[in-house]
Amino acid sequence: MQTSQRYMLTIYDLFTITDAGICGAEAEVAILDGGVEIDRMKFSGKCQSKGGYSRSYYGKPGLTAELVSGPGRIQLQAEQGTRS
Repeated sequence: MQTSQRYMLTIYDLFTITDAGICGAEAEVAILDGGVEIDRMKFSGKCQSKGGYSRSYYGKPGLTAELVSGPGRIQLQAEQGTRS
C-alpha cells in the first residue's frame, strides 16, 4: 500500500500591471521529486488577495514546487495526515 501526502499549493500576486491597469496573468508551476519534474500545474486569472489562491495536490511525501513561468510567488506546504 502506497501512502500519499496531501499538499496545499498557494500562488500569490498573480497579476500584471499595464497602462490599462491591473490585469490577470498566467503562471506555470512544476512539481518536483528530487529536482525532477513529475507534473505541471497552470494558473490563470488575477489574484491580489493577501491569502493567495490555493489548490490541493496529492503525491508522494517529499515533493517540492518551482514557479516556471509567470508572475507571482508560490508555496507548497504538506498538510497534516496522509491517505492510502
